[in-house]
Amino acid sequence: MQNSRLITDFSNLSNQKWYIINDSVMGGLSHSSFQINSDGNAVFLGVVSLENSGGFASLRNHETLNLKGFKLIRLFIRGDGKRYSFRLQTGDENEIHPWSYELSFDTNSDMWMEANLPLSEFTATYRGQKPENATELSLSSIKRFGFLISDRQEGVFRLEVDKIEAV
Repeated sequence: MQNSRLITDFSNLSNQKWYIINDSVMGGLSHSSFQINSDGNAVFLGVVSLENSGGFASLRNHETLNLKGFKLIRLFIRGDGKRYSFRLQTGDENEIHPWSYELSFDTNSDMWMEANLPLSEFTATYRGQKPENATELSLSSIKRFGFLISDRQEGVFRLEVDKIEAV
């Protein structure tokens, strides 16, 4: 039996710090929202627009995690057939690094699935590029985590998340 740790099942949102960042921070026109549906699952949904050099929407959580000793992130999700990324952002006591570590995953349209994301396969990225000064992913100093839709996937999107685990 694999050892796992629940990162969130969205049952206690008062202790969680989820927020949206879309391409509107750079003049884009994408928009998204985060809600809890009647089943108690998180729903990240919206529209990605490529106008005004846009093209992304993201949902982030400002909780610190120590994932040292874990090998993968397991997502229990229902998607829309689009590709998403799960992102981790690290830092130290004084600052959060500007880059993120991400791994993309495909979803099945309107079907529940498990997405197993090996932590060893997460790669550093900053605004779609590999940063030269990025360090190795430090699993003990994660400051933020969340989801991103990008890669010129214009149009409506919807990702439902039942829970996130570290395994």
